[in-house]
Amino acid sequence: MRTRKSNLTFSAVGFVASILIMLYLILNAPQMIQLIIVFGVIALADTYFLVDSIVKLIDELSAASMDKQTELVKVEKGIYSVAKREEASNKKQNEALVAELMQLKEENQRLNAELIEQQKLCTKILIKKSTENNNKMLNSSDRISKLLVQLNGNSASTSKETMEILEEINKTLDTYYNDSNDNVRRMRAN
Repeated sequence: MRTRKSNLTFSAVGFVASILIMLYLILNAPQMIQLIIVFGVIALADTYFLVDSIVKLIDELSAASMDKQTELVKVEKGIYSVAKREEASNKKQNEALVAELMQLKEENQRLNAELIEQQKLCTKILIKKSTENNNKMLNSSDRISKLLVQLNGNSASTSKETMEILEEINKTLDTYYNDSNDNVRRMRAN
């Protein structure tokens, strides 16, 4: 590349120099036609080399540009393929997560259904136990009522017996008192 630039520089300087010398000769020494022709040929040769150097420099620049573009395309393709792989990997991960979420949702629904069944069963057991306890309490209340009635009956008969005994005691005391009052009166009378 450096050689091309130096060739381009020499060709450009030679072209400009030969044109200037040719113009000088045409203006100041028009009789030296051979010399003017020689510098014209030199100017043409320098023009050829200048144009050739410019074309080669453009070709090199375009080749370098094409190489860079090719590299960029390769890099873009690499980035695209990596992005595609990442997208596919992310898609698979997302699908796996969605499937796992669905499994968790189904498991949650199953566990909720089991919990509801267990609660129903527990409620039935509680109702049954409550019913049994109520029945036992009612039976117990019936027995207590019967015992109270029986106790009341016993109590009434006991009260009646007690009253009869108390009346007998009272009669005995009255008799005794009346008898003792009669003895006291007799003693006073004596």
